[in-house]
Parts: sequence; structure tokens; C-alpha cells
Amino acid sequence: MSRSFARDAIVLFAALRAGDLLNLAAGMWFVPKYVSSETIGAVLPVSSFATFLSLPVFALAMTVMKETAVLSATGERGKAKSLLRGVFLIAAIALFAALAAAALVMPEFLRVMRVEDAPAGFFVAISAFLGCMAPVWTDALQALRRFRTLAGIEIAGAAVRFAVMAAIMPVKALAGFFAGQAALPAFRIAAGAFALQNDLKVPAQPFWTRAAVKRMAAAFAAILVYQGTPMFVSMLELSILRDALPASDSAGYYMASRFSDLLHYLTLPMLLVTFPYTAAAAAQGDSTRPYVKKCALVTLAAAATMALVYRIFGGNLIALMPNGSNCAGYAAYMPILVISNAFTSCQVFHTNTEVSAGRFGFLAWFLPLHLLYAAALGVAHAAGRINSLDEAVAWFAASSAARFAFCLPLPPLFSKLMPRRLVIGDKA
Repeated sequence: MSRSFARDAIVLFAALRAGDLLNLAAGMWFVPKYVSSETIGAVLPVSSFATFLSLPVFALAMTVMKETAVLSATGERGKAKSLLRGVFLIAAIALFAALAAAALVMPEFLRVMRVEDAPAGFFVAISAFLGCMAPVWTDALQALRRFRTLAGIEIAGAAVRFAVMAAIMPVKALAGFFAGQAALPAFRIAAGAFALQNDLKVPAQPFWTRAAVKRMAAAFAAILVYQGTPMFVSMLELSILRDALPASDSAGYYMASRFSDLLHYLTLPMLLVTFPYTAAAAAQGDSTRPYVKKCALVTLAAAATMALVYRIFGGNLIALMPNGSNCAGYAAYMPILVISNAFTSCQVFHTNTEVSAGRFGFLAWFLPLHLLYAAALGVAHAAGRINSLDEAVAWFAASSAARFAFCLPLPPLFSKLMPRRLVIGDKA
């Protein structure tokens, strides 16, 4: 891998971690302090449900990132300008449709999740849809390798999110949390659009040809399936956990998972930086595997270290959070959850790299694995077989381990089943 890849990863990592100091205060201080123990367990499933509803916008953003990365690698910024012009209009239409859908189904879901804060429902929907729409702008910066600009946006956006939460949560806890969640992507959209002005000060060149539309439509459909399947599974997992277990267990899971999710602060910048590099490598006929291997090794090493720390000090760490002493007994789940996150992250490194290269053969194992797991989990819940957090976490861990196993030497074998029908792009 090039020195520029390592430099860009370090710059973005440092910026994201600085912003995460503010985000940590939100998730690990404001929420436990102001959201009641009866409601805190609903934060994760409600967020997951809203994100699932906004999936088309998210898939659009990822499709655009793939196209922009290739155009940037080949120096065709005039085409990138035409691409983004069209996408902005499409994203606005998709956002309107998604909000209309949320208005119909969100109230009933909030009732099932035992959330009585009506204003929270509005901010949940807005935060999810803006969160999925923001990558249309930030991914364009990413594809153009404007990582320093992206780093500045992340730090400033985290500060805006923190300020909104600090102002609203003491008055309206859950609504304030999701208002802060909405403030961050709103800032990303505004700052990203401003930052792109200089990059796109080039004469526009035709992009929206019949071949380009056909290619993007095929990629969008494949990405929609790719992103929608695990989003649905995650929403199902969190909803079952909230519905099947006592509020104390879902609250304990929230507290323990805040620490296991710290691993994402390492994996996210690697994922963001890797995508344009692997897309460019695939377009030039080079191997993308070295990027995946190195990212996976770093992730597994970090997760193993974190698991050891949590095994020894987990209870003390949870007790540092507001009202955390009530959930210190759930620290035993922290090592399992962080290793599960590492396995899932390795799968994402592999599959996102395949998407960046326009190779979708992995869907031959990816879809059956997720759908069979979701069906088995749903049947177990309906039969009353998930009665404890031990059982729920065991299901979650088994699923992540299976996804990791399929990302070792097996995916190339499965991808050969459909070598051309699921390859999208001129150089795949």
C-alpha cells in the first residue's frame, strides 16, 4: 500500500478521534444521565429502524461514491461535476419519500418499543435520513481524497452535535439526543457542499449517458440488497432484544455495547480511506486484497486488546458512566461484544472492497447467510426461546463469527458461481 494511503488514514483517524471525544460524551454521559433506565434500551432499536427506512438514500450515496472514486482516479472531474448535480436532485426526492414513509410507520414502532416521547419520533426520522443523505457530499470529498477537509468537517460537526444535545437534553432527553444526531449530518451536508465548490470549478462534461445510467442502476440495486440485508438483521436483533427482555437487560446491553462500539472509532476511518483506494486499484487492474488483510489484522489485534481490558476492568468502566453502577453486572458481555464487532468489521472490509471494485459475487453467500439467520432468530423469538441476554448475545456472536468465516478463503469460490452477472463496471 502507498505512503499516501497510510498518511490519509492517520490524518482522518486523528480527526475522527478528536471528534469522538465529543461523541463519547453524548453516548456515554448525556444519554445515561438524562434518559430514564426504562427508555434507554429503546435508543438502539429505534435508531436502527429509522436507518433501515432511509436505506435507499444510503444506497444512493454509496453508489455515487463508487462512481466518483473511479472518475477521480481517472481525472474526469468534469464528469464528476455532472454526476453530483444529478444526484443532489435525486437525493432530495428520495429524502422526501423516505420522510413520508416514516410518518406512516414510525408512531407504531415507537409504541411497540415503549417510547412515549412523541417529538423524539420526528427527530429520529430526520436524524436517520439526514445521516444517510450526508454521504452524498462527504463521500464525494472522500472519493476526491480530500481527507483533511473531511477531517475538519468531522471535528466541527461533532462540536455542533454536542452543543445541540447540551441545550435540549436537560429539557427533553430523548428528543434532544436525536436532535443532536440530526445536527451532525445537517452540518456535514452544508460544509460538504461548500467544500466541493473549488473541486468542481471545472467545465461540466456529459455523464448521464444510457450506459452510465444502466451501470448505476445495477450498482444501486446490488448495493440496496447488500446494505439492506444486514440493516434489517440488525434492526431485528435490537427489536427482539428490546421486546423479549426486561427493560433492565436492554439498558444493560446499551451500556455494555457503548464500550464494544469504541472499536468502530478505529475501523471507520480505515473503511473510509480504503474505499477510494480499492476502487482505483480495481479500475487499474491491481489487487485489492492487501488493503483488506492489513485492515483486518489491525482490527483483530485492537479487539483482542480491548477484550482483555474489558475482562479485567469492565465493571469499573461501566460504573464511571452516569447511573452506571446499576449496570456494572453487564460488564461480562463487553469482551464478547467487542470480538463480535471485530468479526463483523472484517466482513465489512471484505464486502465493501468488493463493492468498490464492482464485484458482487459475494452476494451468493452473503444473502443466504443473513436471511437464514434472521429467519431462525425470528422463529426462536416467536417460540419464546430467547429469554435472557445470554441467549440473545449468543445469537449475535454466532452470526458475526459466521460472517467472518465466509470472508477468509471461501468468498472467491462462491463468487465464481456468478462471475459476470454480478460484476458491474467496465474494468471489473
